[in-house]
Amino acid sequence: MGKQESTRREFIRHTVAAGAVAGLAISRRSAAGTTRVIGANDRINLGLIGCGGRGRWILQNMVKPANANTALVAVNDIWKHRQESYPSEAADLYGLKPKVYADYRQLLEDPEVDAVIIATPAHQHCGQTINAVQAGKHVYVEKPIAPVARDLPELNKCCDVVKAAKMAVQHGSQGVSCPATRAVKDFIAEGKLGKLFRVESTESLPVPYWIGYQGPKTEAETDWKAFLYNRADRPFDAHQHASWMGYHDFSSGAICGWMSHFINTVHFVTGCGFPVAATAFGGRYASTNDPRCDAPDQVTVVLEYAEGFHTQFVSHFGSSIDNESTLYMFEKGALRTRFGHFLGNPSYSSEGVDKAVAVQKLLDFDPPYPGQAHVQNWFDCIRNGGQPNANMDYGYKQGIAVLLGDTAYSLGRRVVFDEAAREIRPA
Repeated sequence: MGKQESTRREFIRHTVAAGAVAGLAISRRSAAGTTRVIGANDRINLGLIGCGGRGRWILQNMVKPANANTALVAVNDIWKHRQESYPSEAADLYGLKPKVYADYRQLLEDPEVDAVIIATPAHQHCGQTINAVQAGKHVYVEKPIAPVARDLPELNKCCDVVKAAKMAVQHGSQGVSCPATRAVKDFIAEGKLGKLFRVESTESLPVPYWIGYQGPKTEAETDWKAFLYNRADRPFDAHQHASWMGYHDFSSGAICGWMSHFINTVHFVTGCGFPVAATAFGGRYASTNDPRCDAPDQVTVVLEYAEGFHTQFVSHFGSSIDNESTLYMFEKGALRTRFGHFLGNPSYSSEGVDKAVAVQKLLDFDPPYPGQAHVQNWFDCIRNGGQPNANMDYGYKQGIAVLLGDTAYSLGRRVVFDEAAREIRPA
């Protein structure tokens, strides 16, 4: 084991035990005094933090089609190219050219902004969500809420701050807003196929999804320190800036990028508590990966639950075999769906046990992609109160599952989550 890997593991051993006290240093400033009360017919003014591909996709394909009386009034990005190019694109979408902020904290100070969409690199999500709710803004934050083991203290703090702020916070796990997901939830509760004991899911692609991203070529084009955010200072690296999803300092690869979708859906349909333990293994094996990237490109994560079932998430690159597949195993059969971000129309049968139940679709229609419904649910909660479908409770549980998986992978051993102490530690 090299010195760098040894140092990383020692860091994780000290970090995972620090989660219990992470929520203590919470700002006491109330967001209520700076939050505009939005009536049923009032326009919701949005700010976009992060104008990359995902942020633009949310605005164009989820927010705009919802037709929910919204406007994009402000945007933020650290890359000067996006600061200069995106406002015109946004104006074509909304008929209004948004204000541009190089620093997201200035956007949060804008009294015209009611709610923000956070679509920045994953290691920034917790801190920016904390800042946003403390500024009195409702939040839609992309998943994962926390990407790697060292982020546990900030995840704990984020959970506490969001719950104290009482803002509408929706996590970008849109699969829970699909009609099929609620149908699966009802199906499991009904017990038609007996007890659930295992859920396994596979997500794969020929090439790792972090390959091919473009970003600033020089430090003068961006705010490198803002990109690093809470990570250690280092010389500007154009490839890290663009392909951060492939670097373990910022991402646990498919554990945070894809498993977060899958496991949030499992939590929703089963109504389970936190995962109690995790085992994981993997590495860098895909010939299509970039040798500079050190996040795992092949990974298997097994999560154990006190309710008596376990999940197995498998991700690989180099082939798309078994892509977008999820299998729920019961005592008397099985239920098959697509992946967690969009379940499609699930089917069930007595597969694997006998031939008593033929394959049947769970719904009598094929549901649409749930992105539009997910943001509409968030808007409804902003206007009328209530908790979004993927609220902070689900976000926190999703975050713990991801960090359990990353910790188990990084340490190469089984780890457990102590819910009372909010700690992850070796078993």
